[in-house]
Amino acid sequence: MKPASKVKPAKNRKKNSRWLVVFYAVLLIAVLGTVAFFWYPSNNKPANNPQSNVLNNELNSMPAGFKPFAENYLDVMKNLNSSQTKDKMAALLNPSYNQTDLFTWESSRMTFANDPAGSFEDPFQILDSGDGICLQWSIVYVSACLSLGYQSRLVVAVDTSTWTFIHVWAEDYYKGSWVPVDPSDKAWNHQSTYLSWDWGPYIGSTVRIYAFEDGSFQDVTSTYSAH
Repeated sequence: MKPASKVKPAKNRKKNSRWLVVFYAVLLIAVLGTVAFFWYPSNNKPANNPQSNVLNNELNSMPAGFKPFAENYLDVMKNLNSSQTKDKMAALLNPSYNQTDLFTWESSRMTFANDPAGSFEDPFQILDSGDGICLQWSIVYVSACLSLGYQSRLVVAVDTSTWTFIHVWAEDYYKGSWVPVDPSDKAWNHQSTYLSWDWGPYIGSTVRIYAFEDGSFQDVTSTYSAH
């Protein structure tokens, strides 16, 4: 005769049931969390862009007025470096043009105006308006250089008491170094010229000079100062 099977006490059965409920609840939470992580990656995955982090740290370490000033020109350079802008600008140009050929081309499309029709910062809006001050001339010039494969950047002299620009020109990377180019004056490699301008004596004190590329900026004041 087989011995009677042992029956687990009700107390143990209830305890085991509670553990199963807890186990399945934890499992369900883990599954839902994993699904949410992969379903919404942009909201859950941490940003991993060291260059962007460095740029933000640099901007945040500068005086309060510098950040909106710099962000504006960084946005301009981001637009000029976009493939869409480069392709559209290249279609307007002779691919054989060198950097100084672009002086003549730009003069055929624009006139200098102390009071331009609009304070545009997009090269095609500027070309459509047909005029501009140093800022607009430099934006169009840098855009044209970039579209033809030349390395070029915007350079801005700024009054640090108000963080407003005084003058804007360009720099082209030529034979291993950055060469100043002022398209509104049709001038090439002339950094000492600015010392004779009315704001020239203040370079290095209340006037600072910054060069802007795609996603970066550089203080180039010492290049243009007398010291």
